[in-house]
Amino acid sequence: MTVDSDTVAVGSEAPDFTLEAIDGNKVTLSSLRGKPVVLVFLRGFH
Repeated sequence: MTVDSDTVAVGSEAPDFTLEAIDGNKVTLSSLRGKPVVLVFLRGFH
């Protein structure tokens, strides 16, 4: 599936960010370097 983006080019490295995981722990993308990563963004789910 092709995704168009005005801010990050397809195939480029994702910018680093930190999010709160479902279990409440903070996860930083750069801490997962070299590991497979699947991101799921849920809208309006608290």
